[in-house]
Amino acid sequence: MFSKLIQLILVTTSISPVLLTFWFKEFSSSWRWTSGLPCLIIAILLLVVLKFIIETAKRKLEIIPIYISEISNADKESLIFIFTYLIPLLEIDSKMIFFLLILFFIIIFTTNIYHFNPLLGLLGYHQYEVKLKEGTTFILITKKTLINVKQVKSVVQLTDYILLEKEEER
Repeated sequence: MFSKLIQLILVTTSISPVLLTFWFKEFSSSWRWTSGLPCLIIAILLLVVLKFIIETAKRKLEIIPIYISEISNADKESLIFIFTYLIPLLEIDSKMIFFLLILFFIIIFTTNIYHFNPLLGLLGYHQYEVKLKEGTTFILITKKTLINVKQVKSVVQLTDYILLEKEEER
């Protein structure tokens, strides 16, 4: 259950930069930062929700020791997301924009490509594809820049496909 909630939050926050694009479109037409303010407020709230979920997961979920055999960068889907963030700038009907965003949301949620999330980057996290010694592949979210398979020792499992590094207490 908690896994699906986290997945829903990751999907929602991954497309929340669209709200910033809506805000900027309104702002740039009048040069008043309050134009489109609800979009800006929701985008900021989604960032806060994401931070809260990540911090809560680190404290509450079961810590799992891991042994990584391979690491690679996990930015493969970034171009798809960048295009989506620009949809509000197109001169198309707002109902069509809403439809496209709902469709994109459903596609992300059902195809498990929701790990690319620029808000995680704003919070200082990096995303890697890691292969464990057992052969299973996951997306790992960590604040570290990984260059060595031994840098990560323990994680919590956010979803079926995403692990979050549990940083060592100092």
